[in-house]
Amino acid sequence: MACPPIITGEDFLLRTLTHIDCQAQLIGSYGYQALGQPGSLASSLVTGLLTLFVAFFGIRLLFGPPPGARDLVYSVLKIGIVLSLAFSWPAFRTVVYDVTLKGPAEIASVLQTSSGSVSEGSFAERLQRADTNIAELTTVGTGRNAGALIDAEAPESSFRSAALEDNEAYGSARLLYLSSVIGSLALLRVIAGLLLALAPIVAGLYFFTQTRGIFAGWLRGLILSATGSVGATILLSVQLAIVEPWLADALRVRSLGYATPSAPTELFAIMLAFAIAQLVMLWFLAKVVFNRGWITLPDFPDLRTIINPSRRVPTAIEQRSERRMLRAEQTSLSVENTIRREQLSVSNRHLVMQSVTNDAPSQSGSPYKSEPVRLGSSYRRSADRTSRAASLGDGLKDRSSR
Repeated sequence: MACPPIITGEDFLLRTLTHIDCQAQLIGSYGYQALGQPGSLASSLVTGLLTLFVAFFGIRLLFGPPPGARDLVYSVLKIGIVLSLAFSWPAFRTVVYDVTLKGPAEIASVLQTSSGSVSEGSFAERLQRADTNIAELTTVGTGRNAGALIDAEAPESSFRSAALEDNEAYGSARLLYLSSVIGSLALLRVIAGLLLALAPIVAGLYFFTQTRGIFAGWLRGLILSATGSVGATILLSVQLAIVEPWLADALRVRSLGYATPSAPTELFAIMLAFAIAQLVMLWFLAKVVFNRGWITLPDFPDLRTIINPSRRVPTAIEQRSERRMLRAEQTSLSVENTIRREQLSVSNRHLVMQSVTNDAPSQSGSPYKSEPVRLGSSYRRSADRTSRAASLGDGLKDRSSR
């Protein structure tokens, strides 16, 4: 499949945009099919990653904790997603390819239809028609020498108010117009085609947590190319809505023989402003797509504090300190209750031991009263501890003294 060639002169912008769109489709479709065919490098890489994933899952079943039903279903879905993205061209074309390359044009057409800014011809033909009118206006010029002024008393009727020369302003305006249109659309379409072609390689990285960030970046790149194409189309449609009637009026005035002294500066200003807007829009969409987490807003003063200053609402820091004080108070109360329970249990133990001692009978059978036994003294010896050797030694001493 060969893309249409680009020639100079007639329909330059239309042929260029058609060629860029054709190249993006070729890179995305043929690149994917070349990498995803059996025996290719991407096929071998995905097969190896799938083998590692299944092996690690088996090792987890043997030596690790058993996975739940949720983990099992999630692993099966992960395998199905990877195989569909890497080797199933019909499913990939329906879900990813057509949405990325053909979806933005359909979304932009629906938005233009709902806003009532639809003109005759396709969007690329409208862009080419505007470029043709700019070139025609550059050819006829502003009528500096032969054209008559529409209103000689108006401030903009003099050529002295022009910031640039006529030919320089017209040429720079057309250059900005062509470069902004071709540059923005070529960047988005080629990025989309390249990311689509790399899908068989990137799909296998979804298996593991360590490489899942690359897969997420690839998916965000596709989202950026799709949203950027929609945004660029909408911005260019707004630019055409401004430029088309302006160019028609300028050509009509020049065809009547009147001069247009302010036309070069006005056209240059419009093209420069929209070229800057294209860059800012792509940067803003990239920030939105690659943003992580929610945006945290600062703490604003409470309306009740502003209305009634005497009734002050505690700030977040004060609330945290109060929560810490409450937590410390609860901890101290729990420790105090524990100590009290221990003291009560010790006193109850002493009372029980005292009552048992008072009620116990003596060896002669008569009860006796004694003092409460001290803690640690209940099993203390009442006689001296003597060994057998010491007793024998005492007996020998008594015999010798006799």
